[in-house]
Amino acid sequence: MPILDPIRFQGTLSQADADVSVGFTAGIDDDGNLTIALDPITPARAATPFVPRDRPLDNQSSLRLEGASDDGWRFSSETFHLHRWSHPEGRVEIEGGCGLAEFSRDVRVDHNDMRAWFFRKLATIHGIERQTPLGRLVFTGYREGTDQEPRAVLAIHARGSESQSWWDQSERFLIHLERVLSLACDVYLVPIYEQRVRGGVMTLRVVQRGRTSAPYMAPFDLLFMWQIFDCAVCAFEERPEAIERLDPAIRWMTAPVAYQESRLINAMSALESIIARSGLPELFLDDPAAFHELKKRVRKFLKADPDAPSAMGGKVGELNRRSLRDKLDLLLGARGIYTEDLPTGWLTAITAARNVIVHTGVAPDQGPADARMLDHIVWAREIVTRIILDAIGFEGQYQSWLHRTAYLSFPGCRPITVIAAEQAAATANSSASHL
Repeated sequence: MPILDPIRFQGTLSQADADVSVGFTAGIDDDGNLTIALDPITPARAATPFVPRDRPLDNQSSLRLEGASDDGWRFSSETFHLHRWSHPEGRVEIEGGCGLAEFSRDVRVDHNDMRAWFFRKLATIHGIERQTPLGRLVFTGYREGTDQEPRAVLAIHARGSESQSWWDQSERFLIHLERVLSLACDVYLVPIYEQRVRGGVMTLRVVQRGRTSAPYMAPFDLLFMWQIFDCAVCAFEERPEAIERLDPAIRWMTAPVAYQESRLINAMSALESIIARSGLPELFLDDPAAFHELKKRVRKFLKADPDAPSAMGGKVGELNRRSLRDKLDLLLGARGIYTEDLPTGWLTAITAARNVIVHTGVAPDQGPADARMLDHIVWAREIVTRIILDAIGFEGQYQSWLHRTAYLSFPGCRPITVIAAEQAAATANSSASHL
């Protein structure tokens, strides 16, 4: 079912100092895509400024399309572009699209301001509502639909007519939420369209998007999305800068890929991004003079050894730089992140596999007894997920692909089934003691 049924408009197509009257229909289909169809332009000479003459699609960078309907809708886009055109007898037929377009109409003047963003591939089985300093926050998104349908919505309902500062802050809030929920659903979320009410005007703002990829290993499903959602809401007040620093890592983790090898590279890039933004010491010796003296002694030693290649001295300057392992050990230790359930040598294995892929373009050739590429991907993604959950202050349960999608508690990383069994046993013992 279309989000907005096609509406008939009468308006103008313009660029620079040329314009022409056009009729057109525009709407939003069930996948959140803009649909637009222009009537033939007559007479044909009226379309001359808008169709390419000497080079294909020569002058199509700044077309504006706007119009109004008989029932009060308005349409506006400054990004109309041609897909194709033809010149039958006496008229010009144009097909095109818009990178960004707005539909608007008047509503009650006393209607409270609101902003809602609609997303693909995000879902929650519960309708969630929270009161925030910006107003009532609503998160819904569970219904049957097409693969690309934007079924989830994050909406902020203000308490009245708000100032520009509210609109600026509400945008920052929604960006913050979409970052955290991107990690949760394993798809980097971008709004497909926005619905807002401001000053008695309701606007639908639709952006041209490509297809949204399916999630790969989401650490949260729609049953427990409320836990990470609550954490995201609190983190906006308590640690918004931490979420912003994590954005590159979240983008790497959720980026669509064509090859399994890319998944490992992306997970390792996410890990390195986190480490680079964690404020960890890069060097072993902070005193340049002390390291300079050390370099001299090492180079002297290498020169005295006849078996040492002469070019080896050029590597001495790198001795003071901490390795990925050193910095990750510091990070995991400082934050107390649980890693005992990861296999021995996991970091060495995933680093070596990543390096082989980067330097050769193919996955390492490993025997049947060795860890598979999938294992490396799971290990890398698991540690990145735990680091991010710790950074945003999450406490609850998440889905661990290291444990074959079992639910673990966080930060303890204990299976929920084990915790539940212990609680049941404790309850039974308590009941027995009172008999």
